[in-house]
This record gives sequence, structure tokens and C-alpha cells, in this order.
Amino acid sequence: METSLPEILSLPTDAVPPSLDAWLQTHESGALLVSLERLPDGTLVLQSLPDVDPALVSQIRKVLAQHADTLRRLT
Repeated sequence: METSLPEILSLPTDAVPPSLDAWLQTHESGALLVSLERLPDGTLVLQSLPDVDPALVSQIRKVLAQHADTLRRLT
């Protein structure tokens, strides 16, 4: 397992579990937003968010960065 940045996890092909690989193949559409949650029993749940445009996340990050100082002062 390789990590290049704190917010990015990169897995080599041979480290991807077959069930995850099959699930991803059903969602072959380029970028895919996914919700990832670990349940109290340790089960890892991945849920695709097909109605959310990945470009929207980029736009939100840009706006938050532009207004980070103001947002910090509000809290």
C-alpha cells in the first residue's frame, strides 16, 4: 500500500480486493465520488454517490480555500 499525499490513498492493482474491483467495474464512468464508513463492528462500507458531480467537490474546495480566513474567524 502506497500513500502519496495524506488525502490520497493509492493501491497497486494486486492489493485491490476482488469484491472492490468488481464493484468498481460496475461503476466505470471515470471519476466516482464514494462515501466510506467504518461501522462499529469493523465492516467497511463504500457507497457510490452517482448524483454528485466530482467537479462540484473541486469547486467547493476552491471556494472554501478562498474564504478560509473568514470561515476560521466565524468559529
